[in-house]
Amino acid sequence: MESPTVKEPRYLRIARALAADIAAGGWPLGERIPPEPELAARFEVSRETLRNALREVESWGLVSRRKGDGTRVERLTPVERFDTSLGSLEELTQYGRDAVRDVSATAEVTVDATLAEVTGFAAGSVRARLTTVRRAADGTAVSWSRVYLAPEDAAAIADDLGRSARLISELLAERTGRATHRVVQQVRAIPLPAEPAAALGLERGSPALEFVRRYFDVAGEQFEATVGVHPGESFSYRTTLVRSGQ
Repeated sequence: MESPTVKEPRYLRIARALAADIAAGGWPLGERIPPEPELAARFEVSRETLRNALREVESWGLVSRRKGDGTRVERLTPVERFDTSLGSLEELTQYGRDAVRDVSATAEVTVDATLAEVTGFAAGSVRARLTTVRRAADGTAVSWSRVYLAPEDAAAIADDLGRSARLISELLAERTGRATHRVVQQVRAIPLPAEPAAALGLERGSPALEFVRRYFDVAGEQFEATVGVHPGESFSYRTTLVRSGQ
């Protein structure tokens, strides 16, 4: 049986129509687009549906919306975004295939108290630290990361790093037999630090998202920690939540 076609939400169709109007020069840069009541009447939708569409257009960087000033055109084409949705280990693996990895530096470090709190590795332990940049298909840098591994694990995958876009956890499973059973992830908003800002070609202190992922095997032992930084204005992240027992 064929799967039913998923109908695109009306607000998204309206957002695409507005984006097309902007791209075609329907409203000049810096000028206000028509007010909400006029646009709602044009598309024959409620004000709430229209507002959802405008929020979408704003998220693409095409307009700015300020109370008392209306909605103004800021760009004619959308800001390029690296968009990902991670709801399972399988989708995390696909993310690794969608963004190519460059390893810019490797070093051995002793975990201090601060790094232990971030990564979950014991203070005083020695870890290999890989500094990496992920790039989209067009070469644009989309994230900067530091990956922490046991030195022997880093040595086991050293020859693979430069020629494989797969996740490091995948490479470890192949080379060492240690498969990922669980990933604990923490996300927070931060000002972009100096080193990732330079690697990503962005201004230090600009908005960013920090992802800390800790990888555990079936025995419950942590074998990898990744601290990744993504530009806030060019990265979106979606999570699907399902009520247990439903």
